[in-house]
Amino acid sequence: MTDHRAIALFNQRRQAISKEKAYYNKFIFNGHFSIFLLILLGAFMMGYNNWLKHIPEGIPYALFASMAVAAISLFPLRTLLKEADRLFLLPFERHMSIYMRYSLIYSYLGRILMQVAALVILFPLFNTLDHNNIVYYIVFAVTALIFPYLGLYAKLEWIQARLSGWSILLIEWVCFTLTYELILGLHQLWGVLLLVVFMAGILVLKRSNQKKLFAWETLIAIEAQHHMNYYKFVNMFTDVKHLRSQAVRRRYLDFILPRPSDKNYNAEHMYLFLFKRSFLRGKDAFNIILRLVIIALILMIWLSQMWISLIVGALFMYIILLQTAQFYTQQAYGLWPQVWPVPEENVIKGYGHFLYHIMVAIGLILSITYVILFPAQFYAAIVFFIVGWLTIRNIVKKLKYQETLLRD
Repeated sequence: MTDHRAIALFNQRRQAISKEKAYYNKFIFNGHFSIFLLILLGAFMMGYNNWLKHIPEGIPYALFASMAVAAISLFPLRTLLKEADRLFLLPFERHMSIYMRYSLIYSYLGRILMQVAALVILFPLFNTLDHNNIVYYIVFAVTALIFPYLGLYAKLEWIQARLSGWSILLIEWVCFTLTYELILGLHQLWGVLLLVVFMAGILVLKRSNQKKLFAWETLIAIEAQHHMNYYKFVNMFTDVKHLRSQAVRRRYLDFILPRPSDKNYNAEHMYLFLFKRSFLRGKDAFNIILRLVIIALILMIWLSQMWISLIVGALFMYIILLQTAQFYTQQAYGLWPQVWPVPEENVIKGYGHFLYHIMVAIGLILSITYVILFPAQFYAAIVFFIVGWLTIRNIVKKLKYQETLLRD
């Protein structure tokens, strides 16, 4: 495989990935989610602007910012390699260097916007704290744009050396944090020397790997895991074919999922149990919804404004209930209706009861937080339940209409 063919192969796979993402993005960034992101951005900007006017003192902001940016600087390595490559590309592994060079650039460009966003967000903070040292922030920003690419290069050479993957992440994070802290916090340009030392370490590692074989298994496994993680995220918005879901036993939630009695486990109640079990035992949906609830609580506490916190909580209630749409398709069109056929009205009814359980749990969490923040306006917390009830009513109505069309 010549260099020209290696470039053509990588571009072909990059275009295939881009086409696939463009297809799924239509379902992810729909009207509802786009409005949600817009409102979330506006709420963050408003809260951040108010916080900058009264910045708490005595907090090592430079250290915390260095640690956060260092974590963001650990870009994932995307190779776009496939399982069959270990067989069909094996005779050409000595010519894989140009292919991997393009994969490093692809990995870097795929995440650099997040790095730029973090630097833009942090600039007003450090400009407010000390506007006379903008030069150090510029050096910090330039270093933060260089380090991620070097980190990707180091990660590739580390894998080629057959070393542990988590160790290079720890080394990079410590090195990045020290460099950022020296420049941003201590105002020492000597921190750039760590950048030079890191580059020298990469060159030494690269020279030691010259006679080693290509790490096909590890690189293919890493790419497969990244691809699967993307599918799991997309599955929260639409169904993804050939996605294997994993179950996790959460014993601390067993009290929410008691074993049903014989009289309750029938055509009337079975789907409520199945929906609850699918949610509580699922690995991806439960974690994503839990993160959304935590983000909602953080924004409500951070903004600490009666109407803004109320709107944020109601918006998250709406979005979370919409994200549970996948459970209906998983159960209604899965194996159980074939093993134990029941009327579709019972399936929709069980799904509606499941949504009401989710609404009550999330509504209680949001309401308790809101009442603690604004005890005099405790009555306004009912808005969370009203929004949840209206959302569920609309979801169930649409499902009944869709089932009617399928019957026709």
